[in-house]
Amino acid sequence: MIGLKRGALAALFAALGTVSVSAQSGPVAIGTLPQGSLGYSIAAGVAQVVSENTDVSMRAVGQGGSSVFIPALNRGEIDFSTSNTFEAVFATQGTGNFEGNANPDVRVAAMLQPFEVGIMVAADSDITSLDDLRGRPFPVDYARQRLVGVMQEAVLDAAGLSADDLDGVPVPNFVEGANLLAQGTVAGVMLAPGSGVVRQTAAQVPVRFISVIEGEEAAAAVAEALPGSYVGRVEPVDRLPEITEPVDLIGYQYALLTHADADEDTVYSVVKALYENKEALSESHGSFRRFDPEDMALQVEGAMYHPGALRFFREVGLVE
Repeated sequence: MIGLKRGALAALFAALGTVSVSAQSGPVAIGTLPQGSLGYSIAAGVAQVVSENTDVSMRAVGQGGSSVFIPALNRGEIDFSTSNTFEAVFATQGTGNFEGNANPDVRVAAMLQPFEVGIMVAADSDITSLDDLRGRPFPVDYARQRLVGVMQEAVLDAAGLSADDLDGVPVPNFVEGANLLAQGTVAGVMLAPGSGVVRQTAAQVPVRFISVIEGEEAAAAVAEALPGSYVGRVEPVDRLPEITEPVDLIGYQYALLTHADADEDTVYSVVKALYENKEALSESHGSFRRFDPEDMALQVEGAMYHPGALRFFREVGLVE
């Protein structure tokens, strides 16, 4: 799908029954990661709550990766997507996984919830740190999800490693990486605890996460590479059996994105519905238990909010 031309991609979304909000003639798409990912579950929860509490009919549309749906968002072929704070910066500025391919019309609609990503290994593996990955077969490239590769590169660099220190196994996305882990072909994979892909993998082979940020210097290096990120400590809880001990992962805010030309009133209505319906969001997916309406307008240097979102945030006192 990476090679789709603009017209073909627009036709794809049209075939799925989704349109731009400017047309107001059918469901509005939220471009997101494939079904089974935590990103898809978050987008589906947003779509459900917005559809039930506004005049906007919204649906999640899973795609191969952000390299597909964020350019479509920038062009106005879809009006919303899910992603994260640093990808919003990368896309807008043409850096990171969008190096040389700026998408200047991407805007933030709202921060949705804290999110953590790290490296998952087999439970019986002898791997306890990033350094133990030296010489091991490990997913690389992520041709359809370049952002995963950028995050992996950030934690490896901070630990004094690079892809050259791994026995790299090219994969298109984290789903294939997880499949290879279940088969015993690779030593680990970068994933988000609590996601459907993690549960599916754990059903085939017991898994656990390891810390990927160790020490203040590593934390500072990761924060510089991934704007708006931080050390996300994840503690063992019953609902996350893959977390067998406290681990430090890449933490960041997952966000709802839109584009500069999206209808201001529509963006306002969407953000308002999310702000006023935390309970419904939590019922749609457990991860929204961590959603805090007061954090919806958190500032990240380099990320720009849509005017419709800012109008609502000013009304409720989240921004001046």
